[in-house]
Amino acid sequence: MASISIHFSILAFFCATLLIIPYTCLAKLPENHAALFIFGDSLFDAGNNNYINAHKSDFWPYGRSFFKHPTGRGCDGRVVPDFIAEYANLPLIKPYLQLGFKNYTDRVNFASAGAGVLPETRPGAINLELQLSYFEEVEKKLKQQLGDAAAKKLLSKSVYLFSIGSNDYMIITSSVNQSNVITSSYKKKYVTMVLGNFTSVIKKVHKMGGRKFGFQNVGPIGCMPFTKASLGITSDCAHEPSVMAKMHNIALPKLLKKIQRQLPGFKYALYDYYTTLAIRTLYSTKFGFKVGKSACCGSGTYNGEFTCGGKNGTVKYELCSKPSEYVWFDAAHPTESANRQLANLFWNGHPKITGPYNLKKLFDIL
Repeated sequence: MASISIHFSILAFFCATLLIIPYTCLAKLPENHAALFIFGDSLFDAGNNNYINAHKSDFWPYGRSFFKHPTGRGCDGRVVPDFIAEYANLPLIKPYLQLGFKNYTDRVNFASAGAGVLPETRPGAINLELQLSYFEEVEKKLKQQLGDAAAKKLLSKSVYLFSIGSNDYMIITSSVNQSNVITSSYKKKYVTMVLGNFTSVIKKVHKMGGRKFGFQNVGPIGCMPFTKASLGITSDCAHEPSVMAKMHNIALPKLLKKIQRQLPGFKYALYDYYTTLAIRTLYSTKFGFKVGKSACCGSGTYNGEFTCGGKNGTVKYELCSKPSEYVWFDAAHPTESANRQLANLFWNGHPKITGPYNLKKLFDIL
């Protein structure tokens, strides 16, 4: 990958000296090169929120286990896309909004902590539609770098990774008052609305050339330390958030099969993030963890309050000595150790866990 960057620099200098941009000055990629384009929320955010007025994780102890400093990831280390990029032999994930980031041919991360499919979910975050608009800008820049034909080829071979929807459901179920008034009819309409907006984005990416998609379904939001603490739940998982997540996850595979029939060349990996994270939360010792139901960092019941880092010294918080022994790092985000296990299943999981393709097979499709 370093040689590619050097090649780009030489070409850029040569073209600048000629004051023209002839066809021969367009950058060239290795044959069958595929990039990774990442859309989503805090589970995938690599630091985009560092550059906007939204929820941030750019302070200690976030990042302590791997980077040794905070990067903006809501984790003690790496998040799932970091491992996917590693398995695909791509450079470390960097946020799209990072100043000076211009290498769009390997990986681009648009994910934003707090983001939803619906724009109104978290107004300060980069919602999915806005992430799509950033991708449209990247498409234009790729055409400038590579030329139209090569850019089209790259976009068709690349993989588009999505983790989105959790915040849309959390926003309407995270308080006792809200959870008690949501009717079955409203739940169905709401899930339909979320998936309708999601479908629109998928189709737009396909129209721009995307053919290979990876989807992580909505996680066990009812089992998160935050949810249980905020709702005063003493059982393993809160009912209403779990119901919403399951409704989404039941409808999603049906939707993707429908889209597959409609869109030529559409191939996808659907990863059962809900089940794989839920069983690690409830039966942590079976997967090498010591603690599954409480977070490593935070305060209150289950360490389920978002106080990790102490809010600039204004509040007290607890921090475990070994995050690798925990499934959850803070009130809503898994540890790097958990993310590694989850990423492995997304990358190379059995069809019952990730199907009809897994990500490895998607990348192997030429």
